[in-house]
Amino acid sequence: MIINFTNNYQFTTRLSLNNTNIEIVDHMKILGTIITNDLKWDRNSDELVSKANKRMILLKKLQSFGATREEMVHLWILYCRSILEQSATLWGSSITQENKDDLERIQKSFAKMILKNEYTDYETALLKLNLQSLEQRRKELCSNLATNSIKNNTLNDLLPENAKSHGMKTRKPEKYHVTFANTERLRTSTIIFMQNLLNEEQKLENQKMVL
Repeated sequence: MIINFTNNYQFTTRLSLNNTNIEIVDHMKILGTIITNDLKWDRNSDELVSKANKRMILLKKLQSFGATREEMVHLWILYCRSILEQSATLWGSSITQENKDDLERIQKSFAKMILKNEYTDYETALLKLNLQSLEQRRKELCSNLATNSIKNNTLNDLLPENAKSHGMKTRKPEKYHVTFANTERLRTSTIIFMQNLLNEEQKLENQKMVL
């Protein structure tokens, strides 16, 4: 798969293996996640939505057998939400608003199915079912990955701290270095997203200490 966003320097390859030319593809599935040569996540999001919709059919059947609300929520988390969050730390910060809406719509359908006449709006439904929005969940998953990586010293080279200051107070001190990005694609990438999350958490901790 060739990833090349330039207009003037397009190229192809002539790689071969055992005297057989290697096929050039525009997408591939790696560990269940679909990667495309434009680094967009439309195809992967569609795949996740399709899988989750198929599993929703089973949940509807279980509900008809008399499963309780608590049981249905538990099954949703294990059986459907887990699909919608597959590899979410990789693509969660880079998907479009349309992708977000498509994914969130599945959980909204589940909430309507469970609450029936009690359903008024999505935010209230989440409170009643003790669920988070999928967008909140993705942010939490990325935050946990970043925090655990710092604790275990596994991604320190990707999540470095800023150099210590000379004792002078800066207007907006940030503990973690944020990689400069001159494109939206890079700015919303996972690593930069996690760098910003770590700084957000540090600011919240500082505010708590002040209070």
